[in-house]
Amino acid sequence: MSFDRRRFLQGLAGAATAGLLPGCTKQPFEAAEPAFHYEPGQPIPWMNWAGNQHCYPAHRIAPTGETELVERLKRAKGCVRAVGASHSFTALVPTDDTLIATDLMAGLVGYDDQSIQAELWAGTRLHDTGRLLEAIGQALPNMPDVDRFALGGALANSAHATGVRFGSMSSQLLGLTLATPSGELLQCSDTENPDIFQAARTSLGALGIVTRVRLQNVESFRLTEVNQIEYTEDVLDDLPRRLEAHRHFEFLPLPNSDLSVTVSTDLARPDDREQGADDPDALIKLRRLYESISWLPGANLVYDWLLKLNMAEGASTVRTGRSYTVLAHPRLVRFREMEYILPQEVGPACLREILQTIRDRGIPACFPLEYRAVASDDIWLSMFQGRPSVAIAVHQFGDLDHRAYFEQIEPIFWKYQGRPHWGKLHTLDSNRLKNLYSAHWQDFQDVRESLDPGNKMLNPYLRHLFGVV
Repeated sequence: MSFDRRRFLQGLAGAATAGLLPGCTKQPFEAAEPAFHYEPGQPIPWMNWAGNQHCYPAHRIAPTGETELVERLKRAKGCVRAVGASHSFTALVPTDDTLIATDLMAGLVGYDDQSIQAELWAGTRLHDTGRLLEAIGQALPNMPDVDRFALGGALANSAHATGVRFGSMSSQLLGLTLATPSGELLQCSDTENPDIFQAARTSLGALGIVTRVRLQNVESFRLTEVNQIEYTEDVLDDLPRRLEAHRHFEFLPLPNSDLSVTVSTDLARPDDREQGADDPDALIKLRRLYESISWLPGANLVYDWLLKLNMAEGASTVRTGRSYTVLAHPRLVRFREMEYILPQEVGPACLREILQTIRDRGIPACFPLEYRAVASDDIWLSMFQGRPSVAIAVHQFGDLDHRAYFEQIEPIFWKYQGRPHWGKLHTLDSNRLKNLYSAHWQDFQDVRESLDPGNKMLNPYLRHLFGVV
């Protein structure tokens, strides 16, 4: 059964704001941790997009080219970290020593029409990448639905989208240029410095700073995306067919509800037309409704009942256009995220257990989860290495404390052999990570130690991940 998403959201807004339960707005959440402070005369702080990571770098550098970058990198003292768009939730970036921004090393370097390949500076943002490639008749085969990332950061963390026939962004990488901590520029590919290339395809920025990347693209194309609201169990029962039938398929289960938002995306047909429109305030309305009834006994059951009251037959919104405009979805609400990558065959069981745990324990959550499928690859530290995978993500609003919620859900991911997304929150250390990456964990450490024997690129968080004292 499907639901009209637009009517659903309109009804949601009415239930939350038009006097359904006037005055009943008890807050069930804990407040988030306080923000950091800045003292005049001290180093200017850096903060990530989510607001949960910060540092006070003594030196900030924004090189305009490789010559300047290599020289600065070679002379830098203490811990050196690179920063792109600051979208990682984990502490990959923070350093109080030297922070190198890649913003000024952005744009198209060159391309080849015959092979449909392009070389770009690693500081290029994804939202610019689509436009640059469109101008030369190319497109990324797939891309994350957040297009704020810098290419270098997206590749370092193995950023991904959805689609059983598509790997992560790192799988699209054919070659790269790496500036090492000692001040060398290395060309890396399957045939040139192949071990370094394998390590650098998903490196967490621990090997140096990637300056350029060469990507295997496809001819530019158009997509059409259809959004519906359906019962989660109906989606799970039909999941294998949908994953195969659509170029891209994902769904967003609503915690404390039987409903999900489904997103099906396929190559556009000539007669495809836009239909309806996404509501930019949908998440806020969802939260407002949840909080307005949180004081009630059995509030989660009432919440689910209110959502279902707004169901109606028919598809909701349809978006069609250039691939990079359809695949991208704006993030207008700040949040915190934990995401684990699991073997594809255990994904439904894991999701069911997460949703049931939220209900059984009365966890106050209404931010939608995400469920996506990704093809396997052979990249050493890729979360998708060696197995077709699904990614399940759990979110909390950025102004609320996520910790109690995530602490209750994370062990479920461990039960199903989940690997944490490198850019998303998790609590695993080197001892547990090396077991999840047993095939190539030591291979990566050997390459890292050979390129950075002084551990210049390791901040405390990376030392913790890699077990470096």
